[in-house]
Amino acid sequence: MAAQIQHTKQVIKFNWPVVSGLLLITAIPGVPAIFIIALVLLGSGAVAGVSDVINAQYFATPAAILTHASAGVIFFLTMPWQFSPRLRVCRPRLHKVGGRLAVVSGCVMAISGVWMHLMLTPNELGGRFVSLLIMSVAICGAFCTAIGHVIKGRVVQHKKWMIRAVALALAAITPLITGALLQLIFGAWAGVYETLLAFHHSYDRLIAMVINLTIVEMVMRQTSMAQPGSPALSE
Repeated sequence: MAAQIQHTKQVIKFNWPVVSGLLLITAIPGVPAIFIIALVLLGSGAVAGVSDVINAQYFATPAAILTHASAGVIFFLTMPWQFSPRLRVCRPRLHKVGGRLAVVSGCVMAISGVWMHLMLTPNELGGRFVSLLIMSVAICGAFCTAIGHVIKGRVVQHKKWMIRAVALALAAITPLITGALLQLIFGAWAGVYETLLAFHHSYDRLIAMVINLTIVEMVMRQTSMAQPGSPALSE
């Protein structure tokens, strides 16, 4: 049995490039979220010179930010490992538990994001809020679809919808890149840049969703084409 397990580990890759890449990407909001949770729990002014770094409204309405940040940390710590084939095969129970935590935390993170927006900026209900609402519904919908497929034993479809759900969740991070590119390309033209920046501020999440989904769909299509015998072609 031990020899068989060792052989399985050698044959099935851990998929470190994807796992480590996702850990790095999700660490961008995940690590600061840990510090935000600690500072909010300690209270305003508890750490001189440090508490002032975060939004003062976090201390006035702690429930929303604590829920959102805690869900984000759990998502950051569990989601990347779901993309390891070796962990999925050799540690199926760990994969299932981690998957459930990732799905629940992802949905809570999406819903609490709307809650936090309404608590912190209740008067800003324009394009930015609508974009957030659409993204939150899309994240929860994709995760629920993935769960529905795995319950029915459709593993290939489950994997694809999990990838889509994660791509949608990461749309909260992509605007950091698109915003930097916007400044790099159009920063020299003040009038054009300000107009594009205002549009980007309102609809950056929708733009990020389109970019992320386009990338993952292209990758999944190329992967399917590279594997003629793959059941992914027979969906």
